[in-house]
Amino acid sequence: MKKNYFLAKWLNGELTEEQLLQYISQEEIDVYKKIAVNSQQFEVPDYDVEVEHSAVLAKKSSTKIRKPNFMKPALRIAAMIAVFFTAYYYFSNTKTIYTTNLAEKIDFELPDQSTVYLNASSEISFSEKKWKKNRELKLKGEAYFSVKKGSKFTVKTENGSVSVLGTKFNVVVRDHFFEVQCFEGLVSASYQGKSVKIPAGSSLKVLNSKSEFFENQKEMNPSWLINKSTFERMPFSYVINELERQYNLKVVYNSEIASTLFTGNFTHTNLELALKAVCIPLNLNYTVKKGIVTLEEK
Repeated sequence: MKKNYFLAKWLNGELTEEQLLQYISQEEIDVYKKIAVNSQQFEVPDYDVEVEHSAVLAKKSSTKIRKPNFMKPALRIAAMIAVFFTAYYYFSNTKTIYTTNLAEKIDFELPDQSTVYLNASSEISFSEKKWKKNRELKLKGEAYFSVKKGSKFTVKTENGSVSVLGTKFNVVVRDHFFEVQCFEGLVSASYQGKSVKIPAGSSLKVLNSKSEFFENQKEMNPSWLINKSTFERMPFSYVINELERQYNLKVVYNSEIASTLFTGNFTHTNLELALKAVCIPLNLNYTVKKGIVTLEEK
C-alpha cells in the first residue's frame, strides 16, 4: 500500500523522481515510465460542463445541470496504478523462449554469457529478468550447455533436472528417455527421487525408467554438434524418431523391429548415407517417395 501511495503522489506531480526513489527502486520506476507512455490511452476523457448542459437542454429531458466529477483525477490515477502493476507483473514473469523446428539447430547466449546449442525440435524457456538471482531454465528436447562459473545453474525437464556451477554438458529429454552427458567438470542429476553425480567423461541414461551409467566416454562434445547422431543400445524406434527430426520426413517400418536395440550413428547432411547407416545393420531396404521413407526387410 505504501508503494501505491507514493506512486500516486508521483503521478500527480506531488513527488519528484528523486523523492520517489526512497520508496521504489530505479528499475521499477523505469518500467513505470515505459508503461506511462502507453497508458495514456486509458485516460478518462475530461468532462465538459457546458457541452453536457446544452445537450440536456436540447433533449428537454431534465432541467438539472450535471456537476463535474471531482473524483475523476483520483480515479484516473488509480486506473494508471492498476495498469502499472498489471504490466509490471506481466513483464516480470514473461519467459524468453527459444525453439527449433525439424531439421534445424541454433545456438545462443544466456544473460550470463553461458552458451546453449539447441538440437532439432527442441525448446528452452527462462526468465531473463530473474536470471541474475536464479539461473534456471526449462528444456524440452536436447541441448548442449557451456556454462560460465557462478551460482547454481539448473536445467529442468519433465523427466529430471540437472544442476552445475560451471561446466559443459548435454541433456536429452524425449518420450520415456532422459540422458545427461558430462564433458567437463561435475554434473548433478536428479530423477525418480534419486540424485547422481556425473563426472567428466561419463553419462547417465534413463530409458523407460531403467537407468544405466557409462564411464570413460571418449567424445569431447556431443556428436550432434558435428551433424551426427550416435546411439548406444537404443531402441530402433528412438533412432527412427531422431532420423525424422533431423531430416523432417516420415518413416514407415514394421513395428515388430521397434524395440530392437541399435548401436551406431548416422549423418545429418546426407539422407542416403544416413538411411544406409540405419538399414544395413538390421538388413533392411529403403525407398523414398514424396518425403516418406519406407523400410522393409530384405
